[in-house]
Amino acid sequence: MLLKWVFKNKYKLMVLIVGLYLFADVARHKGLTRVLLPKTFPAYNIDSSSPQNKNTLINANKEWIKAVNTKELLDPVERTTAGIECDVYYNREKNVFEIHHDPGKSAGFDLNELLEEYKKKQLQTSIWLDLKNLEDSNYLPAVNALANMRSKYQLTNKVLVESGRADLLTIFSDSGFYTSYYTPLFNPYQINDAELKHWVDSLSMVLARSKVNAVSGYYFQYPFLHHYFPNYPVLTWAANDSFSLVNWLFKRKAASAKEIFIVLYP
Repeated sequence: MLLKWVFKNKYKLMVLIVGLYLFADVARHKGLTRVLLPKTFPAYNIDSSSPQNKNTLINANKEWIKAVNTKELLDPVERTTAGIECDVYYNREKNVFEIHHDPGKSAGFDLNELLEEYKKKQLQTSIWLDLKNLEDSNYLPAVNALANMRSKYQLTNKVLVESGRADLLTIFSDSGFYTSYYTPLFNPYQINDAELKHWVDSLSMVLARSKVNAVSGYYFQYPFLHHYFPNYPVLTWAANDSFSLVNWLFKRKAASAKEIFIVLYP
């Protein structure tokens, strides 16, 4: 009886299954879903100037690999890969860039070691360095160390330096590095207009005083960043769920969005 009922109602069951899948997919990826839908942001009178430097970055494909923080994660990277991202902390005492995501959790792997493997593999890949501890006490030796490594490993126009300290990125920009301001974490879809105005004014002030090439933030920040700072390329990152229609639609949107210069996927 059950099989007979299923066969008789198979199309209704298929519609029900697809509907449940879509409901679950949207619920699981509601942040991505919001980004896919158009949003009207308030109009504010702000400084909409362009980046103050013309540094370039070699980028053959906007889809880069996120968090390549170990030799094992570098191993599968191919020569045709456009770019990789690493989380680095500059150790002034040792004059090295330690590679790890969380502060105080160094695994003993540093940027020199990664670049030696990069050289052995004859990679042409560009490198995004999320410099997590850039501060007043270390920015001068850090830029000098990185400039030496750029020369040693022939990485001209292949290094992107990102930091939340846009003011300290100026010297990196002046030294020829492509730079990005890592914007503070906030969700423009979950705050009111007054809070939006605060962030618009704050970011506008920071950008006006810096020489960064681009702005970077979570995927749910990118529509906001592009709307208010349209002259700055946007760098972002998102999940990569192969079984999600919402994620697939976001990837298509990101791939076609001219304002997105790079998007990181695991």
